[in-house]
Amino acid sequence: MPGIDSDNLHRTVKLQMDEGRAASPEEAQSMAESYVLQIEAGAGLRDSITRQAALLTAVNAGRRAFLGGVRVRVREDAPMSAGWAAGQSAAAAVRSFGGTIADSLDERYPTLVVGNEPAPPPGSITARLTWDGWRGGLARLPDERLPEAAEFPLSGVLAAALGVSEAFQHVHYGFADAGLRPSGLSLWLPGADWRSAEAQGPPCLYLPSRLWLVGLGHLGQAYAWTLGLLPFEETSDVTLMLQDYDTVTQANTSTGMLTDDAAVARKKTRVVAERLERLGFRTSITERVFGENTMRLPSEPGLALAGVDQRATRRFLGNAGFGSVIDAALGGRKDNYLDMTIRSFPSSMSTGAAWPELPPENAEELAGQPAYRDIERRLAAEAGIGEDVRCGVVAVAGRAVAAAFVGCAAAAFVLSEEMRTLHGGPSYEALDFSLRTPDRVRAVRNELAAAPHQGFTRSQT
Repeated sequence: MPGIDSDNLHRTVKLQMDEGRAASPEEAQSMAESYVLQIEAGAGLRDSITRQAALLTAVNAGRRAFLGGVRVRVREDAPMSAGWAAGQSAAAAVRSFGGTIADSLDERYPTLVVGNEPAPPPGSITARLTWDGWRGGLARLPDERLPEAAEFPLSGVLAAALGVSEAFQHVHYGFADAGLRPSGLSLWLPGADWRSAEAQGPPCLYLPSRLWLVGLGHLGQAYAWTLGLLPFEETSDVTLMLQDYDTVTQANTSTGMLTDDAAVARKKTRVVAERLERLGFRTSITERVFGENTMRLPSEPGLALAGVDQRATRRFLGNAGFGSVIDAALGGRKDNYLDMTIRSFPSSMSTGAAWPELPPENAEELAGQPAYRDIERRLAAEAGIGEDVRCGVVAVAGRAVAAAFVGCAAAAFVLSEEMRTLHGGPSYEALDFSLRTPDRVRAVRNELAAAPHQGFTRSQT
């Protein structure tokens, strides 16, 4: 399709089109480019891998949703030690993940604060990323922050995802309370009061070491990104099987935490493996479609983290010989792209029961929005007599809306599911929540959870 097709349409731009805000793709692009995120990187980064994880995730996920850029004021250009940025200064790490360094911040744009601030920074809203142990969230005022003492990078990833989400909802929907409302979650006790002592969880001593990542799109790359921030004593002790058959498109860079323009047209498996191997992880790849004939060998990782698009594919996960499966699904429409569903197996559900067939969604209604009608008019003007252009427009309209920060929130919960059992905590067969209402979580305990025998190694913390 001249100018725009499903492989190059940015998912934040598509949201503008799906909601009927824009009369053309160019207007939708211009709207998305007006979104700017600010971050105040305060003191305390040097000695906290959790703060570093929060900063890096906020920059990397934020720049994929805020096309006007992520501007970061770095108060202390401390050396970084967390995974992806190890050996870099804070400012260099910000730049490497797509942020820009700013000398000052602006009252017109939302501001997230990481670490200790010398004075309240300017911003249309100001939200402080806060964490402690297995808890992550946002604080409106400095004295409302958690102790930020018990290090756990997953809670930093979670806090960053919540912060970027609130900032996005503030600029996109004009929500007056976004970033100002109490907002937090516990990875140890999902659904519990995240500020309670029991929600903090124990020190993190063990990390999973043998994992099979099924699908390396939005969710799979969020899993890989989060794994790269965990404090493994030796990353060489970790074996990762990476499975995907697809290549990176321009559209994937809007949601994939490990993709950029240089990755376009390369196999997803090879892009992700290359990034992980730089950190010392051991990887294997398989570029076959995951389906009914996929079967794990005894020597291969027994814990599957799944993040695929199709329900039909998910139903095959229970028959592939995995000891445990943790599967996440995200909404893909303008009204549910902030929603996530996480299912764990074995449990009281089979994979077939957990993911029943649904009728296909009809993209015809979306194709009637002004920006899609504009595309159809252009194509009709360029096409030959009798050429059908409607199907191409419907194909574009039918692609999912998505945001990288949603995948990061899901990744924190998917990885914490196995880590909870490694530390004697509860297992959940079902978790459902939305970043629209992050204080509401549906959590169902798993009475049939597999023992955590899929392989583990020690944490540095």
